Amino acid sequence: MSKAKDDPAAYGVVTVELEVAINAKPERVWQALVGQTSAWWSKDFHTNPAAKGFVIEPRLGGYAYEDWGHDAGQIWYTVIGVDAPRMLTMQGLITPEFGGPTHTMLKLTLEPNGGSTILRLTDTRFGRVGDGGSTATSDGWRALFEDGLKAHVERAQ
Repeated sequence: MSKAKDDPAAYGVVTVELEVAINAKPERVWQALVGQTSAWWSKDFHTNPAAKGFVIEPRLGGYAYEDWGHDAGQIWYTVIGVDAPRMLTMQGLITPEFGGPTHTMLKLTLEPNGGSTILRLTDTRFGRVGDGGSTATSDGWRALFEDGLKAHVERAQ
């Protein structure tokens, strides 16, 4: 049995922060964030082509997961903090298949800004993060929350 050694430089901690202004009140953004996730979560981010949607259960111990139907799927996160409609904190694991092993802590906050909302995202990952991990992570979150959530909420107004 042979073992390959990972490059120690590929391991560490990376934090990605993102702000997205959404032209809707926090209650509406929260409703879309946790109640209409499959409507805005891009299929490009599913880990399996069989995925029927993406679900966020906004309660302590709830999951954020891909639903593949017939009791199959992929858990992305476990909810460890919730204060509806202003904050959701989740922790997850990224498997080697998707660039890990990495532990991730994701915090989403919704702050009122007049009649709009500022969504603040902080994703702290530790483990195998590699070079360019923060750029790819930032680009992915931006695509999901700007092109997905923001567009969905503002289109529905």
